[in-house]
Amino acid sequence: MGDSKPISFWQKILSQFSRVTSSGNYMPEIDGLRFVSIMAVLLYHAHILFFAAPIPNAISFPPSWDWLNFAIGQGWFGVQVFFVISGFVLALPFANHYLFDKRKVDLKTYYSRRVVRIGLPYFIALTLGALWMLRCGMPWDEMLHHYLAGLLYSHSLLYAGELNPILYVSWTLEIEIQFYLLAPLLCRLFMISSPWFRRASFVIAIFAIQYAATYLNTHFPSGLWSKSIIGQLQFFLVGLILGDLYLSYWKNTPRQKPFCYLLDCIGAATWLFIPFALKINGAHKWLALLLLLAFICVLRGSLLNWLLSRPLFATIGGMCYSIYLFHGALLYILHDHLIQPLFTLEKGQWPTNLLPLATLTILTLIVCSAAYKYIERPSMLWGSPKK
Repeated sequence: MGDSKPISFWQKILSQFSRVTSSGNYMPEIDGLRFVSIMAVLLYHAHILFFAAPIPNAISFPPSWDWLNFAIGQGWFGVQVFFVISGFVLALPFANHYLFDKRKVDLKTYYSRRVVRIGLPYFIALTLGALWMLRCGMPWDEMLHHYLAGLLYSHSLLYAGELNPILYVSWTLEIEIQFYLLAPLLCRLFMISSPWFRRASFVIAIFAIQYAATYLNTHFPSGLWSKSIIGQLQFFLVGLILGDLYLSYWKNTPRQKPFCYLLDCIGAATWLFIPFALKINGAHKWLALLLLLAFICVLRGSLLNWLLSRPLFATIGGMCYSIYLFHGALLYILHDHLIQPLFTLEKGQWPTNLLPLATLTILTLIVCSAAYKYIERPSMLWGSPKK
């Protein structure tokens, strides 16, 4: 018998919610980045229930609680963080094949695994949303149209970018599906033998796509552009660049000190700056490159990498899909039936509203973790390759 350390009670609890991976190359810092993504979105949506006016467009000096109020109100960028993660994760097997002549990606397995893993939790969330809207008085035929469009992952395409009232967050999942379909084609860029030309092609594509999306939105205004792959593809391409860099340079290369600590400082500053940068005129055009820098600092930094690899953060990040699907309805239910009666709060009271906001967030995470354990995790096990 080896001298393995006994598993603590805390480790046993977390192991019940650990994410099932289809490969043996688990990177806890990626789940840590998923934690950043889902917490930004969760706090952003919870924040709506606690502010009295529209999200502030500017901050005042000297620093005050309004800064935190402002930063939380920009948490929508967590969606783009997740798009970068998706691009990175999906790039790895294709890049390994094209750059290092590793095993070819079996497209049948690639698509079927994603259908199985995301399909069941999405179907349940969409169906529950449809039943709830019927209870709230939505006409049956109207509900059915939205429901069927959602089942086809095509609501944004069929409704010109309008959110699905049955499940508001489904627009991002539709974009994910669109990227899954395009990824094998986009990953052919890894066939370019020159590393610098290959990466320059990705960067040029990022700016070209952003320009095209801006042009379309200016001359043919529609919510479709931002709610489809057309307006979000640049973030997936950032993930592809990161996958290239990781496999080419970082995977088997030790971090060099003190350079990695410099990256920690740059990365911390970048992550903190992003919510404020989003309100600078035109800065949203640079969000993809800001996220590229922020991700590099996590992947190659020391302290940031260590922090986001902590079991609690990685475990919550691994549950991000279930949290994302179910958090919207839970926030309103818990707020109306528990938080509001318990705290008798008034909107816009900062920092006193931070306590009920934190309480609501934690309770939502707890309930969503049950959805992960009993819905998503079994579907992931079902979708994993048999040994």
